[in-house]
Amino acid sequence: MADRWHDDTADREVAPGSGMPGTIPVLAEGPNCYVPQVAVDPQAAGDEPYRVRGHVAVGLDPEGVQVDPGSGLAYVACSRSNAVAVVDLDQMAVIDTIAVGLEPIDVAVDPRTGRIFTADARSDQLSVIDGATRTVVATVPVGTYPAGLDIDAEGRRLYCGDTMSSTISVVDLDRLERIATVEAELGAGAVVAGVRQNRVYCANFIGSSVTVVQTPDLKVVDRLTVGEGPCAVSVNPVLDELYVVNCLASTVARIDTSTGETLAELPASSAPVGMAASPLGDRIYVTNRGDGSVSVLGLDGVEWARIPVGAAPGGVSVHPDNPRLLLVANAGTGTLTVAEDLLDGPPAQRPGVTANPLVGQTIPAFSLPDLHTGKLRHSDEWTGKKYILNVFASW
Repeated sequence: MADRWHDDTADREVAPGSGMPGTIPVLAEGPNCYVPQVAVDPQAAGDEPYRVRGHVAVGLDPEGVQVDPGSGLAYVACSRSNAVAVVDLDQMAVIDTIAVGLEPIDVAVDPRTGRIFTADARSDQLSVIDGATRTVVATVPVGTYPAGLDIDAEGRRLYCGDTMSSTISVVDLDRLERIATVEAELGAGAVVAGVRQNRVYCANFIGSSVTVVQTPDLKVVDRLTVGEGPCAVSVNPVLDELYVVNCLASTVARIDTSTGETLAELPASSAPVGMAASPLGDRIYVTNRGDGSVSVLGLDGVEWARIPVGAAPGGVSVHPDNPRLLLVANAGTGTLTVAEDLLDGPPAQRPGVTANPLVGQTIPAFSLPDLHTGKLRHSDEWTGKKYILNVFASW
């Protein structure tokens, strides 16, 4: 909208503490990652739909997060620290940091061996961490700019979405080597192994599609057209359904895996980028990068609750031993938020959402260099006209 702030899909740089009422995390820089300081949200349980247990400072731009069911420790990929933070969830503290390759974006845990894998995007490799010694024991070359990981523990395979190669790398979990490369489409990234469906699904961000791969023969059997900017995929552990977060369209596609039919387009909030399907099978969790929250989204498209976390949340996962415990990596504040979903089902009333106070206000004057000429261009040149400010960051 001309000359007005529009609170839509902007990925904002926010000072530490923003988006977390009553908290001020103190960040002290260490050799690879930030030294943790815990700030506990004063949110009381009562009749509230959620409880925020607290926030742990983990590192620069954390993205992927997973819990090892064997040790109960959380592993957070800190993309700008080039490290993985190891978080003790009982102490709510980082107990170790592990240096890996350049720009680790996603993380996956093999529950059978206790190994942790990171997708090191700018090293074009996976780092393999021994959970017992917390050391990197191997690296596995994959495609260009790996960004998404998922593990089929029973099938003993890891699947990796290679964004710049537009491929899916298939890694043998026991031999620790790439055994196949499957062609996907432009911007291949987030992947999920649908064990019930004997399928692997890969979201293609630029292609606005999902590549469907049959296992174990690794044949591409379908291409699903979805909304703009698909960047997260998840399967329902109870129903034969696939969910796809379309970031640029601000929707979540609900898809029947047996037919490939889109059952519904669920509305999402501000710049949705991450997702996890609840083991309860009746809801999904969607991270809203634009407003620092996680939506508890019912399968009917109704938002049951909105949980405030840190700034620019990305990766979200559900604790393997507690279907109501959420872990959220907040890139903007460099924190891990631990929260509980207290809802047994849909709430009696939908949560109220307060509009950003900047919506409707006049945009202040600014100047930016022209990308073609290098000369400064001033905002008053477009007074009264419609224009777009692209402040959506790459992650």
